[in-house]
Amino acid sequence: MQENNGHVSFAPAMLFGAPNFHYDVYPPQQAGGEDMAGWLSGLAERDVRAAGYTIVPGQEQGKDVQSFRIYSVMVKDAGGKQWLVNYMAYALPDRSYRLGRIIEVPNAAVAKNNMNTAVQHFIRISKREGGLIVSGGGGATAGGGSTDGGAPTPEDSTGGRTTSAKEETPTTAPGQGLKPAEIKGIVLHQEYGMGVGGMMIINYNPYVLLQDGTIYSDLYVCIYDLDVAKSRETEPKKWGSWKLENPTTLVVTMNSDHKPEKWEGKAHWFWASPARKGEKLEGTWSTISGGGNTAFGGGSIVVSSNVLTFNTQGQFTTLSTGGGTYSGATGTVTAYSNKDAAGTYTFDGYSLELRYGNGTIVRKTFCSYDETREVWVLNTRPYTPDDATEKKFKRK
Repeated sequence: MQENNGHVSFAPAMLFGAPNFHYDVYPPQQAGGEDMAGWLSGLAERDVRAAGYTIVPGQEQGKDVQSFRIYSVMVKDAGGKQWLVNYMAYALPDRSYRLGRIIEVPNAAVAKNNMNTAVQHFIRISKREGGLIVSGGGGATAGGGSTDGGAPTPEDSTGGRTTSAKEETPTTAPGQGLKPAEIKGIVLHQEYGMGVGGMMIINYNPYVLLQDGTIYSDLYVCIYDLDVAKSRETEPKKWGSWKLENPTTLVVTMNSDHKPEKWEGKAHWFWASPARKGEKLEGTWSTISGGGNTAFGGGSIVVSSNVLTFNTQGQFTTLSTGGGTYSGATGTVTAYSNKDAAGTYTFDGYSLELRYGNGTIVRKTFCSYDETREVWVLNTRPYTPDDATEKKFKRK
């Protein structure tokens, strides 16, 4: 930490090279009555240019998350390296704005731990200072940081789209739902969501794009088992339409609000990679999600985690926990002999099938951030490698 006249800067310690993550908290600033959205976007543009960055066109995004205004922009430094710059702001009782800034490499796997730490810290400052909830009309009321009265379950933390009907998603017999030829692909879209204890985090949520121009969200079942006709009837808000304006601009209109939304730039969305049929992985990956309000000073916390270990013989082990911490799974002979927590696996396109030794068969939608398989998604949850597995991936 470094402090200069109320401006505090943080950077993580690095074993090698310069830090790839920077977090700044600035003194309260008067905006002369300007609304937070306009003030923040204007400040962001001036700030990145003053820092010597070049803005990458079409890769900006602003939105409201609980009592905060978020604005993100992709930039390039003098050496041509890309950075994602995120601005966070909230209103204080005197109608000034508190600003936080996070500069990170645009790689969720690399930045996620530091991002969670920084965002949690900024939320706690808001709670302590009595941050205000800014309404759509520009007014502000006293608030405690969170506008959410309850703690969603881990699977419901989907970047602001809360759904409680995932168990009711209509399915067919295995493999009798959507056909591969009907699927254009799966895209991952950057969105802000709620993590363990109520922290704001960046999620890359999957959306299935169909050849007929429709789009489907909230993937809680294997996409090849989805009963499309019944789904359109019983869960219409999960459907919408899509149009690709150019290789980096996707226009999405969801039935939940019928408002076209432009997804622009590779920092905010990208095509996911399917698995090869029969593909084998080796290593351990884990996911953790949750909810609650401890990040806002409350006493509620929800934690859910899952660990999957694969070997090249087509076997897996799994360890799931809820409400607490977890440790990594092991790929020992004993673990693989546990019929309730091990079995064989099969990758095929956008699916992963787990056949447990006790006869249980679990099928989920699978997609990967890229073909390296370093980070991938099952249904809505991202899986990242443990330390030993991560060493197998060579970073650029």
